[in-house]
Amino acid sequence: MRSGDAHPRVVEGEREAAPGHSRKRGWSDFPSSVSLVIPAHNEEASIAGTIRSCRAQTYPIDQIIVVADNCSDRTADIARGLGAVVIEGEGGSKASAQNMALPRITSDAVVALDADATLSPRAVEQMMDTLRRGYAGTCPSAMPRDTDTPYSRYRTLYHAIANGWVRPLQDVFDRQLVLSGMANCHRTDVLREVGGYPDDNITEDFNLTWTLHRLGHRVAFTPEAIVYTGEPTSMRELLSQMHRWTAGFAQTMVKHRAPVMDGGAFIIVASQVVDSLVGGLAICTLPFYVARHGVVRGLRSWWSPLWVVVTAASVAVAVRQLGWRTTVKCLPSWIALQNLTGPLNAWWLFREWVLGRSLTTWTGRHGRRPALTPVTQRRKTVLAAAAATGVFCGLWSWRRSAEQAPQQPRRR
Repeated sequence: MRSGDAHPRVVEGEREAAPGHSRKRGWSDFPSSVSLVIPAHNEEASIAGTIRSCRAQTYPIDQIIVVADNCSDRTADIARGLGAVVIEGEGGSKASAQNMALPRITSDAVVALDADATLSPRAVEQMMDTLRRGYAGTCPSAMPRDTDTPYSRYRTLYHAIANGWVRPLQDVFDRQLVLSGMANCHRTDVLREVGGYPDDNITEDFNLTWTLHRLGHRVAFTPEAIVYTGEPTSMRELLSQMHRWTAGFAQTMVKHRAPVMDGGAFIIVASQVVDSLVGGLAICTLPFYVARHGVVRGLRSWWSPLWVVVTAASVAVAVRQLGWRTTVKCLPSWIALQNLTGPLNAWWLFREWVLGRSLTTWTGRHGRRPALTPVTQRRKTVLAAAAATGVFCGLWSWRRSAEQAPQQPRRR
């Protein structure tokens, strides 16, 4: 259904089922209608493909709204030419760009989609099915469009493991960590209830997901729906994006006090933190361990039981999602970049939570340089006192152990 078309026909007070959609037990008739919002900043190279994937959906779409956010290229013209409603403005962030479209929405639900991503043909239909089961929000599986670069190969396994293992486990605890900003679907009335897409930290998707958790709204993963993503094409772009994700996670956990929300939230958040910190610690200690024990013995014994179990489980999930050929093709890039990003994730969490240096802007939006908040004087004082206490305790413990050690008899 193109922009401006009417809602599906109403029969005896109920909306007609979408083509190809059969009613199931537990499904309600609300929400029924849906619009798509695409925030875009200088996306003339990809916006046409994104809009065409929206037009190809099996579910009728009320309107496709492209928010041309501070664009200096032909993004707006291309979108208009393809029949999308175009809003031009200067939002300054992804959340504020999406919020520009919210007053125009008259549909029951909103799908937000990145301007360099495309949807599988039934993605909207499948996400709407999830909402009709009583959920306020959902997101699809993410999958890179290609495996042509080391970065897209890394992300192929990264997303496959999330789709096949991490996200289904989060559904078990009814606590999705994030409804990904690459593509997500929410009930419009709930979005308006929470004030739209939140714009008070670096990631609107983490922030919105935990706002919904805190207010008692249920969200879920829709694994059969797929969003095909455009991935970073350079190491700098990859690390910039991952820095933003980690910072957004850290800021959201503090804002919503997520770990103490309930038992399920604690398990999901704690597992994420432990994975980041243990992975980073293991990789950082490898050079020293190898230097002490030698290459062969060091690699064979360094965190080996945990490392083997985690790697084997991850590869098994990837094979189930992708098949052997794609998994083997992507595995070297995944191993190399996991070893690089592991310590960086740990450092970014330390900087956010311990040093109090929060990421406020990043290079991906309007070409801005990353900006961090300064360490406050109060935090400097607390950290200095903690460091001094740690040094004192360490010296005292060392001296006490030295005094208690048995004295060796002197040789004559």
